[in-house]
Amino acid sequence: MKKYLFKSAVSLITLTMIALVSITSCNDDEPDPDPILVEDGLYIRGAGTALTELSADGLLSKARNEVLNAETTDPRETLYEMYIPIQAGSEGFNIVNVVGGEESVWGPGSDFAEVPEEEVDVEEPQNGLWRGSYMETEDPFTVPEDGFYHIVVETKLGIVAMAKVDWGLIGGATPGGWSDDTELTASAFDLSTMSYTIDEVTMLQNDFKFRYSGGWKILLDSTEALPGYPEKSGVNINTNFGGAVDNLVPGGDNIANAEYAVYSFDLTWTLEDGYSATQTFVREGDPLPEYPEEMYMIGASIGGWTWDTDGIQMIPAHSNPHLFWKIVYIESGVADAGVKFAPEMGWGQDFGVNAGAGETNGVWEKGGDNLPDVAESGYYMVVVNLVDETIEVNDPKVYGIGDAFGTWDGAQAANLFTVDNTAKTMTSPAFTADGNLRMHVSASTLTNAEGNAIDWWQAEFNVIGGNIEYRGTGGDQAAVPVTQGQTVTLDFTTETGTIE
Repeated sequence: MKKYLFKSAVSLITLTMIALVSITSCNDDEPDPDPILVEDGLYIRGAGTALTELSADGLLSKARNEVLNAETTDPRETLYEMYIPIQAGSEGFNIVNVVGGEESVWGPGSDFAEVPEEEVDVEEPQNGLWRGSYMETEDPFTVPEDGFYHIVVETKLGIVAMAKVDWGLIGGATPGGWSDDTELTASAFDLSTMSYTIDEVTMLQNDFKFRYSGGWKILLDSTEALPGYPEKSGVNINTNFGGAVDNLVPGGDNIANAEYAVYSFDLTWTLEDGYSATQTFVREGDPLPEYPEEMYMIGASIGGWTWDTDGIQMIPAHSNPHLFWKIVYIESGVADAGVKFAPEMGWGQDFGVNAGAGETNGVWEKGGDNLPDVAESGYYMVVVNLVDETIEVNDPKVYGIGDAFGTWDGAQAANLFTVDNTAKTMTSPAFTADGNLRMHVSASTLTNAEGNAIDWWQAEFNVIGGNIEYRGTGGDQAAVPVTQGQTVTLDFTTETGTIE
């Protein structure tokens, strides 16, 4: 009996040990949860992209605040961006926030939506823009068509934005100047590689940039305080590249094109390496027309016919060597009335208008006759356009623009100056906000070689130290701070101005 009990006990212990081993073995066969093997940060992940799993390639980069482009190249710590191809459909992507090995999955907030076309700012991308909040949800962000997109996240402000990307060239070196983009052709849609190219484009010796979808920035916030920069506020993100072709910088300085010629361009993005670009010489450019560097006016209607004492220099339009303009006070009814033009302070190459052909809406054909007498004494805008071979003489239109006038759109009726021909002055509307004073002129024949209106800054001027100073072919003028409620009054007969 004792022998049986002992054997039974041994058997029981053996079976118990086998069971424990079996249980342990079963536990060993069960996989542990996959560890998160990426560094802390924000990531793109989604079946609508090449990033179906968390990957270092999906890490969003910290981005520059466009508001501080002129002050610093440092990124804003809470502003992130990534460019990525996305397939249309319901799968889309999420933003994954990884902190200390734990992930939070973000999707669109209830207010995230496409911005209506009429509400997209003129400086924002024009080919599709989405903006709103984000929240913790597995619901993905989606897009309506296959394409390349710019994803932006501002974590302090809780904002996410997305824009459709179609790259182009813009600038004084390009065919469209700073007004119109020269579009690059996109490669076939691919989740890992996208290229934007142009085989031949004639580039002037001037500056240019890459920008997408006709925009300079995406607006995120206008009131956010910026420590260290008390005069600035707000958060935007750049939608352009500058710096150098082989070293692209978001929002960087203009790229200098050193030689007039025909070039090809390639702007390529890959999932692994991001952006790279090339500019390749194709051939020499066709000979450019030659224009004078200077232009002058003379005549009894504007003071007299003696060059030494009566000649008036006109203002060259930036990046448009065929254009010269001037606001002058023209007297009506004077003896020997008329005006002529010349590229030097003297006779020999002088010209006027074709008086026999008459004028249309204040625009004359270039010819050999004196510009006829005007009906009334007063200020007139005079434009010489050597491409169209026209002379324009019309009522002057001076506009304010920029922060002090509440908009960066040129030639806005609300910002048109009032002309007082009796006092020989022109006065602005009251400034709507504190800011820097900026002004420009507009006229129907201030057009580039393609016949499109030039940009406002290409016919810009300011009041500096009490004097009217013209930008002409130069760079940005010195800042002139003004205060909300003030106005500026201009006297073009003395080339002076007052701000009060």
